[in-house]
Amino acid sequence: MIEKQTKLRPLTRSAQPLIHCITNPISIHDCANIILATGGRPIMAEHPAEVAEITSRAQALALNLGNITDARMESMPKALETAARLHLPVMLDLVGTACSSLRYEFAQKLMTIHMPQLLKGNMSELLAMSGQTAHAIGIDAGAQDVLTDANCSHLKKLFQEKAAQWNTTLLITGKKDMVVSPDKCAFITNGTPAMSQITGTGCMLGMICATYLAVTDPFTAAVTAATEFGIAGEKAEKNSSGPGSFQVELLDQFYNLPAQDYLFSQ
Repeated sequence: MIEKQTKLRPLTRSAQPLIHCITNPISIHDCANIILATGGRPIMAEHPAEVAEITSRAQALALNLGNITDARMESMPKALETAARLHLPVMLDLVGTACSSLRYEFAQKLMTIHMPQLLKGNMSELLAMSGQTAHAIGIDAGAQDVLTDANCSHLKKLFQEKAAQWNTTLLITGKKDMVVSPDKCAFITNGTPAMSQITGTGCMLGMICATYLAVTDPFTAAVTAATEFGIAGEKAEKNSSGPGSFQVELLDQFYNLPAQDYLFSQ
């Protein structure tokens, strides 16, 4: 089944939604810039005394569990409660939940407070959150957890059941990305291994998703974000000579992508 996605970049550049991000300092600079390139406006408040107020003025909330600290563990529930009360869309990036019991249990707590409209993570992280055996190598997915032709049907069924149980949409990243809702599943094959040779690309993808969440539904936001960012990576690789120039090219190529419709096979 072929479906057509809506052009989102003109919507975000017109609306300029404020995206409140509570994320890690490793990629915070790149996350802010990719939100600007998507058409949104980033604000990176994480002090527990101000996050509720900041969230109340935003159009979407992005939470990232990378490099977790006591301050962010105090701030995220407060921001999430505010987003739930005001019906603001939320993206939760499950960084490290397959390798850290602390992050796994904290993610479970957040999902109990309020289920984000979009859960993002690699295959190991989503397997772990689904109660399955995972083989993470740090924050990276293990080779045993890679999506293959042999396990594709099983994983699609598993994640659609989880999406229905949790009433959310899942973005499972990897060489081939999966976007799964209770009644839809899309596969995105755009991208390049060069994207894994610089830090923060996964975090940046989550922020693109959060920006698009401010103007569309979670499934469309995730499919469009993964497709566009993958295409930008492919273009950046052709115009760079190493990780330094690739990082700069990635932002430029993403910013300059023409607005277009994207087709995907369900």
